[in-house]
Amino acid sequence: MYKKITLAFISFLIFSWQVQAKDNDVISNKYISNIVTMHANKLLKDSRFVSTSIGVVTETDSVILHFGELTRYKKNTPTDNTIYEIGSVSKTMTGLITAYAVKDGKLSLDDNINKYINNKLDKLSTEKNPVTVRQLLTHSSGLPRGYGDLGLKAETLSKTSFLKALNNVSLSENKGKYHYSSAGIELLSYILETVYQMPFDNLLQQVLSSEVNMKNTKVNLVQEQLKDFAYGYNEKGEVAKAHLIPEVLWGGSGYIKTTMSDLVKYMQLQLKEENKAIKESHKKLFHVSGQDYIAYSWIASEDESLGNYYIHHGGLEGTQNWIIVFSDLNIAVSIVSNTSFPEAAGLLRETGMTIIKNLN
Repeated sequence: MYKKITLAFISFLIFSWQVQAKDNDVISNKYISNIVTMHANKLLKDSRFVSTSIGVVTETDSVILHFGELTRYKKNTPTDNTIYEIGSVSKTMTGLITAYAVKDGKLSLDDNINKYINNKLDKLSTEKNPVTVRQLLTHSSGLPRGYGDLGLKAETLSKTSFLKALNNVSLSENKGKYHYSSAGIELLSYILETVYQMPFDNLLQQVLSSEVNMKNTKVNLVQEQLKDFAYGYNEKGEVAKAHLIPEVLWGGSGYIKTTMSDLVKYMQLQLKEENKAIKESHKKLFHVSGQDYIAYSWIASEDESLGNYYIHHGGLEGTQNWIIVFSDLNIAVSIVSNTSFPEAAGLLRETGMTIIKNLN
């Protein structure tokens, strides 16, 4: 009986807030904060989660809220300065740099990749059967998922061994089909480094810093940032592996670190489709199935009630997160937790999408 009354009361609150927001025509920060707080608290009732940080961007406002504790029993709630690993959400940033490269005339989507890397992958990408930039962006190159699938081990991995292994790959029947490949995005990171003649991490920082003043987004953290790093927990509740040693490869496929403050700036940029590179990065390049397409690493899809959106998930041993952008609605949400277990991604996505539906 108590649960029924509580759920009814929560539903009443949501309805009251929505009516108030619509009456005011503009969604206020207070209203956004109330919605986020309610859903974050609901999420954290699952004791497997330790903390969550949520950023919301609308046409007129942005809100960042933090809940829980980074370290169990320490009451150290995340802050705007907390640095998270964002896993494969990194791919959208690599995709954005690629869009700038296309806009700048440094890359063409349907060129053989060897055009940009001095023919180093002549066996992988031939004239008759080329691998293209478009295929790397859209996971349709036929390349395997990661370096482990290339027969490489972490202790002997290097940029040289990675490229050598790629050149010996026999492209499978997956070429021309959607087949998720972090190896392909790492290769794209190398191509971007080559065409701009700048280390990928520096290129990432330069683009994001100059565009929206993202100062804390990078692959390899400097010493002073380590005090703000969010160590995570794995599915056993143990402190998980953190990727703090400088990356052996380029890192554009899944090893970028950032703060929720920077992610809010990133979402604000994503909503500015008058920016030619943003508009380019949102182009649907490859049809996966149903409503799902791949843009510049984004999954571009459609919700039957809310319309078109761009979304990506990121997960590593101790972190899970989503970024969701509804450009037509001028609403975007980023939600991250320093906890990783099998159901975490689905629960975080559901929370993010519910927040957006409540704000619409």
